[in-house]
Amino acid sequence: MRFFMSKAKFLLLPLLALAALLVGCGPTITNLTSNPVPQNPSGIYEISMSVSNMDNSLVKDSFKPYVVVDGSARPMQQSLIGKDIYKYNYALPEGRNAARYYFILDYQTDFKGDLKDKQVQSGKVYDLTLTNRYVITLEAYRGPVGSSIPVVGRGFSKTDKVIIGGFQANTTYYSPTSLSFVVPPLPAGDSYRVELASGSGLLPVGNFQVDPAKLVVSPANLSIASGQAGTLSIGIAFNAPQGGLPIDVTTDIPQSVVMPEIVIPAGARSITVPFEGGMPGDGKLFISSPGFSEVKVPVSVMGTFIEDTSVEVIEPAGSSGPVIIEEAEVIEVK
Repeated sequence: MRFFMSKAKFLLLPLLALAALLVGCGPTITNLTSNPVPQNPSGIYEISMSVSNMDNSLVKDSFKPYVVVDGSARPMQQSLIGKDIYKYNYALPEGRNAARYYFILDYQTDFKGDLKDKQVQSGKVYDLTLTNRYVITLEAYRGPVGSSIPVVGRGFSKTDKVIIGGFQANTTYYSPTSLSFVVPPLPAGDSYRVELASGSGLLPVGNFQVDPAKLVVSPANLSIASGQAGTLSIGIAFNAPQGGLPIDVTTDIPQSVVMPEIVIPAGARSITVPFEGGMPGDGKLFISSPGFSEVKVPVSVMGTFIEDTSVEVIEPAGSSGPVIIEEAEVIEVK
């Protein structure tokens, strides 16, 4: 009796395996996308997968494969590479160099006329990461405020920005391998860390030495009378950054020159400032800004001129004729 039970058990095992094969455990999804992938100028990357472990109950014409990326399920197409291989051309958003995704397969089973809708998902979330996203070099490692510095590398995008000393510089994109930045108004004489701000964070570029730039001031010296109004023009060699460029003006004769606060507006390269002569005096204006050499402008404020060219005729009482008062002299008040 024991012999027959053991034999029955032995014969039952292959029958169970056969039944499992006929019923099936559903298709298996295999990711065929390489990672990391080289960056390309079009910014389009193929995501692909294959379907296997199919049994006789699967209705192959019912397959609807999707890749879920950026929170959206996107239909995949049959690939020409081989049978049961599917692909999707993913356009990576500008400014990013990575994405995460997984797969979904909607399908039907038909077991003895019993048609059922089913779904299977990939067992994990996958990463798509680009390579060759790095900076090769700065083409100059020092320069004055306002100079344009080329950066050569790979994988640049239009949204990339150069950060120098924690200050976002005006950045111009030329191609995936070239961009440039304008040295912002940082204090001259120091070396600052340069980084590339991209969709994946900050990438180190190198260090840059900021040398003093020059302010263009006109006129080169001022001569004005007390109470008289004049103008002073201050220019730079580049467009003022966002928020404007403040200009610091001091003088050793503060009672002699009346002048407002000065800021070159964002995007402008110069400003004309009104001023007025105060008390008489001789001295200098000291004009500076972060990253610029100080400019000294001699100032002479003269006293008011009194000039009377009239001739007044006075006839005193009891006199025999008029008395003529000569023309008044010109007097300079010091």
